[in-house]
Amino acid sequence: MMSKSKKHFINELILYVVIAYSITWAILIPLIFYYNALDPIIREIWHVCGSIGPFIAGLISIIRIQGIEGMSKLKKRLVQVSRLELILFSLSPLIILTISLLFEYFIGWFDIIQFIQSNQLNSLGALFIFILPSLCYGTFEEFGWRGYLLPALQQKKDALISTLILTFIWWFWHFPTFFYRYDLIFALLMMLPLMFFGSAVFTFLFNQSKGSLLLVIIFHVCYNLVTSHQISITATLLTTIFFIFMAIRIIKEYGRQNLSKNVAIRF
Repeated sequence: MMSKSKKHFINELILYVVIAYSITWAILIPLIFYYNALDPIIREIWHVCGSIGPFIAGLISIIRIQGIEGMSKLKKRLVQVSRLELILFSLSPLIILTISLLFEYFIGWFDIIQFIQSNQLNSLGALFIFILPSLCYGTFEEFGWRGYLLPALQQKKDALISTLILTFIWWFWHFPTFFYRYDLIFALLMMLPLMFFGSAVFTFLFNQSKGSLLLVIIFHVCYNLVTSHQISITATLLTTIFFIFMAIRIIKEYGRQNLSKNVAIRF
């Protein structure tokens, strides 16, 4: 027979997932049918709105369970910084992008003028719309995934199992985008394992920084900027290899319990 504690844990998890999915899917599923017919700016803004699902679900769960104390803890994590090496680590996808673009520029693979013209980045407004999905999804997702869900999972499970559960929830949350944003075959066959490697690195950064939501937001935004816009094939490939290598190293070096040198952060 399931204990009250376990039943409560599962119920809270289900409630969070239902809220996060319901909000995001209600916004994005209609976009599947109108995406190609919409003005690029309108469809990007529409797509961006889908990012609020995990954010709202996370806030509701935190307020329901911990109230003002939980919100106060969330605010502290939002401004919490860590050691310089972890700050640089959170910026690593952007560092890889910069080095890759310099390399591609010098060997003639990257033409900045052609890139600006092909993406119609002829104004600050256009540039803002271009990076807006990366900023919003990187920020609002993390309020839910690492702001609430990971610490809640780590309260009952070890860091590796928590990461596996979070990965599947995170992957399937993207479901509507499989039909207008991502290649469906890639989304079904490759995206899930790649997201697991990414999730393991995110878990490491979160636990190693003693729960800095700020650093995982920066990390997520930087990762999105590199991989979502296909600015540099070299950077996308190197970032993917970096995530896989780091995830394997983290699991082997720190073990499944915490996936970091520090104790796993619990809700």
